[in-house]
Amino acid sequence: MKKCIIIAAGSFKEKAIKKEKGDLLIVADAGYKNFKKLNNLSLDDIDIIIGDFDSMKLEKMDLSKNTKIIKLNPIKDESDSFSAVKEALSLGYKEFYLYGVLGKRIEHSLSNISILIYLKYQGAKGCIKDKDTIIEVLHNEKKVFDSNYKGYISILPINDCKGVEIKGLKYELNDAILDNYHPSLGLDNEFLGKEASISLKEGMLLLIYRERI
Repeated sequence: MKKCIIIAAGSFKEKAIKKEKGDLLIVADAGYKNFKKLNNLSLDDIDIIIGDFDSMKLEKMDLSKNTKIIKLNPIKDESDSFSAVKEALSLGYKEFYLYGVLGKRIEHSLSNISILIYLKYQGAKGCIKDKDTIIEVLHNEKKVFDSNYKGYISILPINDCKGVEIKGLKYELNDAILDNYHPSLGLDNEFLGKEASISLKEGMLLLIYRERI
């Protein structure tokens, strides 16, 4: 099973989003405006468009006849982005890339970041790509960064995290505890042009880092 790409209405760097054979591309409501700015994808690449279409009217969208339309009730308990994620999960997708889910309203941004936590509990993984940052969640696991990564990375505890290890970054940790009593301990660590890793034995960490160059 390939990856699911979701494009929403928030901010992200306008660049090529690569859709490969077997990938699922979902546009969430007014994310259609963001999609139209992408030069390397055609309308035929949109597999599903989902939303209540209050931000942008469905009849104003030029869609392929092969695109599945899912119209949501505007009085609902789930955001368009979250509904898109649940739809893809129901189709068996386990790897998610979310674009345009940050930037406009802080409460919406926080809700969309929480989607990454939800995906972990579903046995899936997600990544938010914004203008100049990438956001992921680690849960009882290890992530390795190759030597091409540059800039800064912040590591924030979502809950009480035990056995945290940071190797190959400017500030290292060994078998540490990160919790919400020390929320700034993991801010602004730095890549050094060599392989690095972050791992934890128990808990969830939020990783916020610049896209690699």
